[in-house]
Amino acid sequence: MIRARTWEEVKATRRQNDKATFRGFVTDLIVAEPEQQTRPQAFLVEQNPHWVLPTHFHLQHQFQVFTAGDGMLGAHPVSPLCIHYASPQSGYGPLTAGASGISYLTLRANSDVGAWYLPESRERMDRGLKKQQKQGKPQTFMSEAEIRELGAPAIDELIAPQAGGLAAHIVRMPPHSVVPTPSSGRNGGRFYVVTKGSLIVADANLAGLATVFASHDETLDIRAGSAGIEVLVLQFPEEARPVTP
Repeated sequence: MIRARTWEEVKATRRQNDKATFRGFVTDLIVAEPEQQTRPQAFLVEQNPHWVLPTHFHLQHQFQVFTAGDGMLGAHPVSPLCIHYASPQSGYGPLTAGASGISYLTLRANSDVGAWYLPESRERMDRGLKKQQKQGKPQTFMSEAEIRELGAPAIDELIAPQAGGLAAHIVRMPPHSVVPTPSSGRNGGRFYVVTKGSLIVADANLAGLATVFASHDETLDIRAGSAGIEVLVLQFPEEARPVTP
């Protein structure tokens, strides 16, 4: 079942964190349900100014979408519309917030809890597991006026489609237009993140940092609302599919 949440629906659940390894705010958008076979997870992190999140890894495939502020991810500058993909046990960081802080969505096809920090947790990494990271091609937001005036949908590759199914695109569309999801072949599920305008899903008009997850066997045409749309389409590799008994 396709899952969708908007910022307006969840902003009241925003909670503060003040830990040795993280200081800022976290807001859940899509929360894993224990009884679900596929357990997607999406949350917004607002990292305090100048705070440094140590280098670490996770146990699941993960996309991060930077939405506000600026900073550094390792040696790479990051700002709004930058994206980063990391495979399981692939260490990344440190993530350093700039003077105005930095905000980013964390998106996983399967839920994960916590982080393993490096170098102290290096012995927990599987040396035989292939590790992969990808940085998306830099982008800037298109204005609402520019989106409304588009003559036709425009699709840009941020991460070129990989043999295993990994891919990322940004799709910009004029009002009321419809296009199929790009790179909809073999995959481990997809997140759609609305950055401008609105996305029509069933009877819902999703705007304002709306986040939608579709599993590998679900199809979702991209339907723009009355103001058009700018939306990220983040596709997990096939190996991110949940393991069934």
